[in-house]
Amino acid sequence: LFSVMKHVPSIIAGIALYFLAPKSPVYLIGIIACTIALAYSTMMLTGTSLHEAQALGFFWEEKEVVMSSETHHDFPMHLWSHGVFKKISWDAFLNGVPDVIAMGLIYLIRCSLQAAALKRNLANYLRNKEAADAAASDGQPSFVVDKSVEEDKQPKRKPKDVLEVLMQFANTQFVTAITGGFAVIPSVGLSNTFVKIGSESRAPQLGACLLVLGCYLSNFRLIIFVPKCTFSSLLVMASIDLLTNWFIKSFRKTGSEWFVIPFIVLSGQMFGVLQSVALGVGISTMIFVSSFYRAGTVKFIANGLTIRSTIERHSEDNVWLDRNGDMIQTLVLQNYLFFGNATSVLKYISSMFDDIEVIDDSLLPPKPKYLVLDMSIVSGVDISAVDCFADVTSLCKTQGCKLLISGSSKMVRQALISGGVKPASHPHMSFVEDLEAALGMAEDGLLKFVGRNEERIQKNHLRGVHLRGMSQIDIGLRLALKQIDEQHNLSFATYLQGLAEYTTAMDLKAGEQLDLPRGLYFVESGMIKAEADTSASLTRGRQKLFATPVMGRSTDSIGQLTARSATVGRGQAALKNAPGIMSQFSHTFRLARVGPGFVIGCISEFTGQEIPGTFICMTESRVHYLPFETIEELEISKPTLIMHLYKLLAHLGARRQELTIGQLSTLRSIMSSSAPSKPISRKAMAHLSENFQP
Repeated sequence: LFSVMKHVPSIIAGIALYFLAPKSPVYLIGIIACTIALAYSTMMLTGTSLHEAQALGFFWEEKEVVMSSETHHDFPMHLWSHGVFKKISWDAFLNGVPDVIAMGLIYLIRCSLQAAALKRNLANYLRNKEAADAAASDGQPSFVVDKSVEEDKQPKRKPKDVLEVLMQFANTQFVTAITGGFAVIPSVGLSNTFVKIGSESRAPQLGACLLVLGCYLSNFRLIIFVPKCTFSSLLVMASIDLLTNWFIKSFRKTGSEWFVIPFIVLSGQMFGVLQSVALGVGISTMIFVSSFYRAGTVKFIANGLTIRSTIERHSEDNVWLDRNGDMIQTLVLQNYLFFGNATSVLKYISSMFDDIEVIDDSLLPPKPKYLVLDMSIVSGVDISAVDCFADVTSLCKTQGCKLLISGSSKMVRQALISGGVKPASHPHMSFVEDLEAALGMAEDGLLKFVGRNEERIQKNHLRGVHLRGMSQIDIGLRLALKQIDEQHNLSFATYLQGLAEYTTAMDLKAGEQLDLPRGLYFVESGMIKAEADTSASLTRGRQKLFATPVMGRSTDSIGQLTARSATVGRGQAALKNAPGIMSQFSHTFRLARVGPGFVIGCISEFTGQEIPGTFICMTESRVHYLPFETIEELEISKPTLIMHLYKLLAHLGARRQELTIGQLSTLRSIMSSSAPSKPISRKAMAHLSENFQP
């Protein structure tokens, strides 16, 4: 009971320090002084002498804190003393090596985190300091001379770099350690407590140095006059603060990750500090991997029925894709891909090709002919994930499915190619620039090889040639206007038949590029693809000219870039001096595959510019050309006819704008959608179709 009661003053004083010391340094000094005053008051009331109090354990004895001159000579506290290595207990030294390594690892982790914290808080610190200085200057009397003008004339001192601060901190710790100090480990654990009680400022640090100097000059005899509860109360305050930060507050912030802290404490008591740190790092890694796995690697799941490219197509092609678009499967992947989450992707892709027995095969989703894997927001892949994608490539080859990998960064693409996922070895797979291009390529292939649309268009063109050969009147423009009405659900063909005498028919061969002077081109038959150069837009896209700072790898940090450099300056100068230079580095993208029911040159008609892009015939085609000069003449001679023409062009332009807005909505849904926890397999879709069958 006496031993327990002996610690009660320390506990009471430590609790008081924990709650009151952070509020003001006065409380800290007052409570420390009260412990000393109460100790001596109790001794006076009970008639206890200092020697009796020392014998009872309330004070330190002189032999416990004061070292004799002989002992001091025999046990030097610095490494360069004569014969110091002979006096080292090497067994004790070896026993302490694991703890030193463990604390070194902890300190290394702490410094790395401290660097990030310094970078983050440096601007806030300077801003708060400027605000405090401004507030202090505002409170000065009017007769006080304002020194801000003089300070502005002086060159402002540049803030210290984070590395410079850490190096100064490391140098002080190194000097402390090499001179026999032992302040390194406590400063790591109690730094948060020191900051709370305000000891990071200069005055407390200077006062502490003076106290230590006084103790040193008195050969530490001053310590025997200070009760033990004074020192132990500080330890109680620090222990409460550490327990609060590491057990209570950390549990509120981290939840399940809090388990690591008591595990490290218990394993440290059972196995040692170094082993406990290693186990803690292992458990933290496992928690991180599991959390990363739960975040999901699939950002968005779609097929050709729910997501389409922005390429304009013939109405028959659109209807066919609306019915058969589910033969295109799309997965938008995200995060870092490793064995765990890549395996789940492989499992889901395998379920697309499962042979399942159902009552009605029409209820079962078809096996995909095209698989699009978008990796635009994938940060990286490891070798085990590359092996999984190699299995995906082999699976698609076996099932006769074309694999398109879109948006992959240079680093991800190199990793895939190194692992054997490359078009040279697998002709059925391709790397595509972005998701839009991949969807367009998949739709084109599906229409060509499954829907046979090019064969149908070619037959229609030959039929038109045969009918024109049998007839003496060319009704090609009327047919083109009728197809426009059918495709867009309009009724302008009757009002625009008068344009036939002003148009010129043009027969084009497959592979021929249109030489497009300004005007309108009404497509009667055939298929024409429209491509545009990315350099024709305000957004220049990817380039080899470094007109802006470029991060070469996904792991690079923007903090490593320089906004104003000679490389960026040369790139910008090249763009300014040679505006057309971008066409040498940029890539083209397909705008449309136009056919019967389309009009080429709508945008040029309203903007007054040349028709942008390149138009190449994919099959034998026939168009009807209406020159721009003729349109200007008809505005005066036949305004009603031109008014109907402009109404038609306005409707087609509005339709194109609606398609663009719809595509932007689709892209937004991809980026804002939450990752599905478990994609629905082909078998589950079949069962759902059976249950919801009317």
